[in-house]
Amino acid sequence: LGHPVWLLAQPDAVSPALTARTFGTSQYGDYRVKALLQISCHPHAPKASLTLEIMPPLLGFDSDPFEGKDASANGPLRVTTGTRPAVDHWVNGVCNAGGAFQVNALFALSTAVSREELAYWVSDASRGQTVEFSLTPATDDGRSLTASFSLPENNRGLEKIVQPCLSDTSTSPVEP
Repeated sequence: LGHPVWLLAQPDAVSPALTARTFGTSQYGDYRVKALLQISCHPHAPKASLTLEIMPPLLGFDSDPFEGKDASANGPLRVTTGTRPAVDHWVNGVCNAGGAFQVNALFALSTAVSREELAYWVSDASRGQTVEFSLTPATDDGRSLTASFSLPENNRGLEKIVQPCLSDTSTSPVEP
């Protein structure tokens, strides 16, 4: 396996929103498959989001209760970076066709990310640390869905993407 990297993209040609992605592993019970961590920032609405993409059918995970605005389950998704205290996030999920894996079985769990978390992830202190995700399923079978990512040693790409979301919007120049 190579060293993890941040892959930068502008997913929609008409939107200025930018993303940084890295790959990791998801696990549920005895099943383990690739996962994708995506950090997004829209420069005109500086609130960053985090998306965890998994493949529920390959994991045997029931994502249906987490899908849509009126989902019966919304987490929490527990995020732990290195030895820092865990942070719980409420999530909303949607099915995605294709995505980074080019398969039709992706499920994306999304949530807002605080400036404090973002600032840490782009700091030198975070380089190479592990980010762990844990989501308790809607049905209590004693197992959690987990995902693990190693933060890339080179975080310049992530820093470039999230800079508008780290800036103090009250001092940002207003576009004509």
